[in-house]
Amino acid sequence: MLFRNIFLNISSRTSAKIFFAIALYPLLYLITLFLPTNFMQVGGVNNGLSGLDFYCGILLAQSQFAIPLIMMSYFVSLLFYEEYSSGKLIFYKDIKRTKLLNTKLFTLITIYTIYFFILFIVSEVLYFTFIKNFNYASGMFLPTETEDMYSDILSIFGIFGISFIAICFAVLLSMKFSTGFTILGVILLFMFISIAPLIHGLHYLFPNGFTDANSLKVFLSQFIIILIMSIAYCLILYAASLILFKRIEY
Repeated sequence: MLFRNIFLNISSRTSAKIFFAIALYPLLYLITLFLPTNFMQVGGVNNGLSGLDFYCGILLAQSQFAIPLIMMSYFVSLLFYEEYSSGKLIFYKDIKRTKLLNTKLFTLITIYTIYFFILFIVSEVLYFTFIKNFNYASGMFLPTETEDMYSDILSIFGIFGISFIAICFAVLLSMKFSTGFTILGVILLFMFISIAPLIHGLHYLFPNGFTDANSLKVFLSQFIIILIMSIAYCLILYAASLILFKRIEY
């Protein structure tokens, strides 16, 4: 019941509808075909682009814009900072803080997961109804090269990992800071995480640093590292958030 109420409270907002509408982002590709621009132009070797490649590219592009993450940070602030700063937290005084935090965090993760799912469905529908007709598309979901498939999967889960880490970081910030500062902090963190793989010595500091595998053994080891690293960062941020959340006065 608690999850349902919190979920409906967020998902019924106009901002949430806009957030889910952003998942239709791949459809912009159709528009760019009729415009004199290189924005979102897709190309490559003949029969080289698979459905998984296309989704991976879309996911990378939308993460660079950071708009979904900004909106998720806004939802975080609504559930935490805005509620205790406005005194609404007292409505939950009969609920244990741990349960309340867990439910709110699960609601946020559910909303973000729905976004990623919609993005995936729209990307694949676009690929198999339109893009597959071009000579650079293979018309297959999986890449023909095994290494490309490994790279796509690692990149996709790396993005998932850093996205959920950013959300947990937003929860931590929202315990003390207003919406604007929370969003700014998340953007700065995401910028650092995004460029970390390009900096010597920081390449393997975050889940998005593991994107190359030339064998199944290497792929599985890197995939497990991504999962463990993502969970570890999230648990550390969760523990810190729980400590602060329990100290907040009604």
